[in-house]
Amino acid sequence: MLSPQAMTVRSPVPETVQAFPSQVGGDFVQFQDVYKSYGENLVVIDHMSLDMRADDRLVIIGPSGSGKSSLLRVMMGLEGIQGGRIGFQGKPYIYGADSGRAKRIDVKLQKQIGMVFQHYTLFPHLSVLGNLILAPVKVGGLSKGEATDRARKYLARLGLESKLHAYPSQLSGGQKQRVAIARALMLEPKLMLFDEVTSALDPEMVVEVQNVMLKLAEQKMAMIIVTHDMHFARDIATRVVFCASGKIVEQGAPAEIFKCPKEARTREFLEKVLHLD
Repeated sequence: MLSPQAMTVRSPVPETVQAFPSQVGGDFVQFQDVYKSYGENLVVIDHMSLDMRADDRLVIIGPSGSGKSSLLRVMMGLEGIQGGRIGFQGKPYIYGADSGRAKRIDVKLQKQIGMVFQHYTLFPHLSVLGNLILAPVKVGGLSKGEATDRARKYLARLGLESKLHAYPSQLSGGQKQRVAIARALMLEPKLMLFDEVTSALDPEMVVEVQNVMLKLAEQKMAMIIVTHDMHFARDIATRVVFCASGKIVEQGAPAEIFKCPKEARTREFLEKVLHLD
């Protein structure tokens, strides 16, 4: 899936649009009192506030059911929220249902976010090239030739030049996931989201996908990563966020979280996970 550019420079915001104030954590991404539940009894994001700078590689860790994947799906705009709001690049991006607004998401900002899922989600009836150029042609307005040139560039970067005309059934798990990453990059997003992208892979394939993400970090791609791999989290994160029961329990630099967590719940989780590793 950074230490990019400094903070986004913004033009003055019209009075009719409420700007997201710059906070200590940064204004690249801002969750403000975000609430999401499925029905009355399953709260997955419980009034969460979270900031991210444009030079962050934010890694979200925590037990199953803690709201990690829901956070990414909400950020991608795949699911709505009942309360709160989200800012992206200093601009209003998503509003909760309690806002009273008919339009609750800025689609232009949504197109600047790419997401890679655990299970590839490649179209089996399309070649690798077909999977990569579909969105840029249909959504991004590129010609087929322009999209093909861009696809070749990303496949070369990810070591998949020879797989241009292969179909997903002809690829290994690691190759499928690298194609999924290339596809997400085709719209040249400002932010990449990774949801447990190595959890379904064999150990040897995990390394090749993680290496791709580390290279993206070197190329200053902003990322939010959900993972159960604590060793990888340590290697790639600029900041680690530990969540449980839909809430942020603790956050900080990797060295702080993994070596001397302040909260008992964080220590309990890490002792169990690192022992299993």
